[in-house]
Amino acid sequence: MSWIIYALACILLYGIMVFFIKVASGNGNPIASSMFFISAQFLVQIILGAYFISKNNMDIDYNSIKYSVIGGIAAAGGTILYFLALQQAPISKVAPVVNMNLVIGVLLGVILLKDAMNLRIAAGIVLAVTSIYLLTNGN
Repeated sequence: MSWIIYALACILLYGIMVFFIKVASGNGNPIASSMFFISAQFLVQIILGAYFISKNNMDIDYNSIKYSVIGGIAAAGGTILYFLALQQAPISKVAPVVNMNLVIGVLLGVILLKDAMNLRIAAGIVLAVTSIYLLTNGN
């Protein structure tokens, strides 16, 4: 399957996820809500992961495990902070700011993985940062 199909499905699912994180963070305990979120995510991840591995006979190496654990630790911390932020501010402000994580990912990819950086990508980053300013300032 093409990467773009996966990416578009990811956009849809992440959008639904953000909405429900905001609802869960509403008046309750955002830390407890984040723990239930991560637990549900873990369960579904195990089930779907096992399914895809069984269908595609994917091999896993030590570096994949090591980097996945580090990424998982970062995601857990980020998730708790996301719930806390959404408890205190509207989704229309928090979600765009949090999604600036993509800029960090692109920059790390360029610096550490030697991904290509060109004028178009740089312009996209500048426009993304500008959009955050426009979305988070004012009414």
